[in-house]
Amino acid sequence: MSDTDQTPELSEDDQALVAMDWYMAMWDEAMKRGVSPETMSITALSVTASRLSSTFGSAQAASLLKNTAKNVRGGKFDDNESDQDAG
Repeated sequence: MSDTDQTPELSEDDQALVAMDWYMAMWDEAMKRGVSPETMSITALSVTASRLSSTFGSAQAASLLKNTAKNVRGGKFDDNESDQDAG
């Protein structure tokens, strides 16, 4: 395998940026194809819960989701509402 074929190792911050860029691009593409924000939201939550459970186990996944729910109730994601409305 040549050097150009190898995936670069990314820092955790860079991994998060790449993941967010890809996720938002996928979300935008689904919107262009007629998927509603409600359907995308429920699907994303379901897939996330499934992947969290398979990655970390059900107890840790539940804990992560509980913390996320607390952050939602606390308004941590409120500034993202305008991004969703634009999609």
